Amino acid sequence: MGVSKKRRRKIICNGIEYIWYVSQDCDSIYYILNIISKDKTTILSYPLQTGTSYVICKGSYFQGQKTDGRWNRYIVPFNVIGAVTPKFVSKITDWAVNGTNAVKTEWNGKDIII
Repeated sequence: MGVSKKRRRKIICNGIEYIWYVSQDCDSIYYILNIISKDKTTILSYPLQTGTSYVICKGSYFQGQKTDGRWNRYIVPFNVIGAVTPKFVSKITDWAVNGTNAVKTEWNGKDIII
């Protein structure tokens, strides 16, 4: 089954199509940037306006490696400044797909601890 495109934006990074959108998280006060590849191997969630920038990988691949299928959190080496733009979406997607040496972190139920 494909990814719904209603009220969502399309972006192409390195020849791969992704759908992205911002939505409010139903379990917290944060807004979440969601990025999903057309084949659903890359599924990323980036909580906005948090103390620590991190991405949650929900897909089956992250930085070219197969994941264990659990939600894994990685520290992002850059912050979003101002509004979420296609340029930022492209930057975080490229980092998550082609980057290396991501720092994995754990969630304590409230915050990300570095």
